[in-house]
Order: sequence, then structure tokens, then C-alpha cells
Amino acid sequence: MVVAAGKRFCGEHAGAAEEEDTRKRILCPLDPKHTVYEDQLAKHLKKCNSREKPKPDFFIQDINAGLKDETEIPEQLVPISSLSEEQLEKLIKKLRKASEALQDALNDPKNGDSATKHLKQQVCLGYSNY
Repeated sequence: MVVAAGKRFCGEHAGAAEEEDTRKRILCPLDPKHTVYEDQLAKHLKKCNSREKPKPDFFIQDINAGLKDETEIPEQLVPISSLSEEQLEKLIKKLRKASEALQDALNDPKNGDSATKHLKQQVCLGYSNY
């Protein structure tokens, strides 16, 4: 749209310009790279892409980060046969849940062919963190 003579904005944005005079914009507290109207902050915080998203049950922070210092000793690998029945049941539940999450990702139509191929390769090669 063309800006009319004597106007600052085109017809599409003229309404927004008038609103700006009466409504105050503030920096988003989750990401100061963008702003939000002060009266819509609560609504914005619920849908802002910069909000903390819940982590899956199998997520462990810094699992592949390596040792934090040289005195830290990594956990010893334990054979499955040495696990108690309770520990084994927990492991089975965790694996089933991870398997369901992987199947959901494989069946998700939003994932393209290359993403699906990559997920299948991870499963076949055993690279999955599940």
C-alpha cells in the first residue's frame, strides 16, 4: 500500500501507529531482542518462543559435556544382569517411553524425508540417547 500525502504510514499500518501513541511497549523479559505491549505481557509470556520449554524425561543436562574437572570420576558401567528387579523395571519403563517418543518423531509428518532417514539411522546404528 502507498503512504497517503501528509501521512506517516500506509493504510495497513496506520491503525498500529495510532495505537502506539496510547499503548506502551516494553522489552520482553524472556528475550530483550523484541518488545511487547505492556497490557499484553501476561498473554505474550505464555506463547513467547523464548520461554523455557519442558524437558523430556530422558533429558540429562550436560550428559555429553565430559568431565567438569579432573578429579571427577565417571560412573562405572554396570551389567544389566546385576540390576535389582526394581532397577530393571525402571530401566524398561524408561526405554519404552523413549521408544514411544522416537516412534512419534518417526511418524510425525512435519519431519521431512531426510529427518526421518536420520532418525532411522540413529536407531539402527545405536546412536540414540534413548
